Amino acid sequence: MAWSALNIWPLLKRALAEARSPLSPRELECLSLAFQGMTARESGELLACSERTVNFHLSNAMTKLRVDNKLAAIQRACWFGLI
Repeated sequence: MAWSALNIWPLLKRALAEARSPLSPRELECLSLAFQGMTARESGELLACSERTVNFHLSNAMTKLRVDNKLAAIQRACWFGLI
């Protein structure tokens, strides 16, 4: 029973975090691609938008997460269980 609960906890934590997340789905996409090491240009090509649009979404995510740079935004999103 304990193993079953431990296996479910990460999924439950992520679902709860996404339900109360201040980030839009596109901001989450851009953050997760940045987490994977993709540049804004590569992310833009994958998402079919411009590099500037990706940077705009990352900037909005940084503002909402109250951090000053992309790395801190990725770290905070990981702590919240969003990524």
